[in-house]
Amino acid sequence: MTSVYEFTPRYFEVDMQGVMFNSWYLGYVDEAMNHFIDARGVPYSRWKELGVDAHLAHADLDWKAGIGFGDRVQVPVRTTRIGTKSFTLEFEFRRGEDVMCAVSVVYVLVAADGSGSIAIPPEIAAAIE
Repeated sequence: MTSVYEFTPRYFEVDMQGVMFNSWYLGYVDEAMNHFIDARGVPYSRWKELGVDAHLAHADLDWKAGIGFGDRVQVPVRTTRIGTKSFTLEFEFRRGEDVMCAVSVVYVLVAADGSGSIAIPPEIAAAIE
């Protein structure tokens, strides 16, 4: 199941080239990831109750074209891999049918107390499948 997060870039997110500055993409990835886990019934507050946190371990961004001020952007999110202690989500920044940027992020689960990486709890694994 795919989750779709939507946004419109704000004025201050657009650079002098007239496109959304590259650093904002990862900010919107965080927003889309939160929307994704909320839609699956395991909001971030629940993760804390389960004693886990997610750290971004690796991100690949592949830009195809720029997103401009006022563009309505859809960001479908889907799980592409679930391991023992990590999982990968893919994000597509779309303007209509056109993919403007494709992003792949590996998240590693860590103990909320900071003691290191831990196995993905079954409740989270089932929700993000």
